[in-house]
Amino acid sequence: MLLFPCSQYYTRFKSYCCEAYNILRKSSNLILNLFHLMAGSNIPDIASDPEKGILKLQEKFRLDLDDEACVHFFQDLINESVSALFPQMVETIHRWAQYWR
Repeated sequence: MLLFPCSQYYTRFKSYCCEAYNILRKSSNLILNLFHLMAGSNIPDIASDPEKGILKLQEKFRLDLDDEACVHFFQDLINESVSALFPQMVETIHRWAQYWR
């Protein structure tokens, strides 16, 4: 089932995404602390600059916004990704590949 921007499924999908995002934001302290504990690990992307990674993760949570503003922010992010060129190209290639099977 494909999700089209005007379908009820797409609207429900966006609603679930925003709800999940706000749930993650409510647990941001726990997630950031766990990420901080992973700083001593041998994971290359974390070990190279753990403070930068923690700050970047904290920025992604948009803790400066309230829940309602975050819903609007996240919906805008979803809408931008839907209209992005690369995913559309990948989808078209995938459809062609399925057609030629």
